[in-house]
Amino acid sequence: MATSKLKLSGRAALMFVAALGFLIYSAPQADAAKLVPPGRVLPEHIKRVYVPEFKNLSRGYGLQANLTLYVNDEFMSDGRLDVVQNGRADVRVEGKIKSFKEVVASSSDNIPLISTLEMVCLVELWDPYDTDRLKPIASYTVPAAVQYVSDQRRSIMETDTDGRDKLLRQMARNVVQAIITGAPDPEKAVYKKAAEKYNQRNSPEQFEPVMTKPKYPKPIPADNQ
Repeated sequence: MATSKLKLSGRAALMFVAALGFLIYSAPQADAAKLVPPGRVLPEHIKRVYVPEFKNLSRGYGLQANLTLYVNDEFMSDGRLDVVQNGRADVRVEGKIKSFKEVVASSSDNIPLISTLEMVCLVELWDPYDTDRLKPIASYTVPAAVQYVSDQRRSIMETDTDGRDKLLRQMARNVVQAIITGAPDPEKAVYKKAAEKYNQRNSPEQFEPVMTKPKYPKPIPADNQ
């Protein structure tokens, strides 16, 4: 897990903590009445999803277990897509944790004040009945970041476990919103090449007989008749 530190002076650190605490606790209440669910971009024929456990390519050990659970919970809370088993799903939601990083802002005496956790996931939608698995239906690069007060001298202090849990829940919300309302990533060149090769190998022309030279019987000279 990558960790970096930012040092602040004592007075600036106190002001920074106070301002951040105010924003953390006041912003959600101020915006709660203004939230309107964004419009759906995902095709209407996709109604059921299956979410296998995310893969973890980062150094954050064990993050994939709770993230998978929270993504399932978020789909059910959103209500626009049903979470089902693989055999009944319209798409498989396959995710990978690509990176996880922690940035700690500390005071001049090395006391942690504010911690920032960042994560990036790659999420792909796959057809559960596609045995060739040449390319996904869509793919999304989903970032998430949270901040929490890590200064143990403050009453609003949160632990590292609290911060990670907050990050995973935020990532789950971002994943669900990206799938339902977001624009997918541009198609990768490797997927385009794989599809072209597949079409070439399985083109109907490959299975149709092609005669380059007509096979007519040789003419018999008139003298031999």
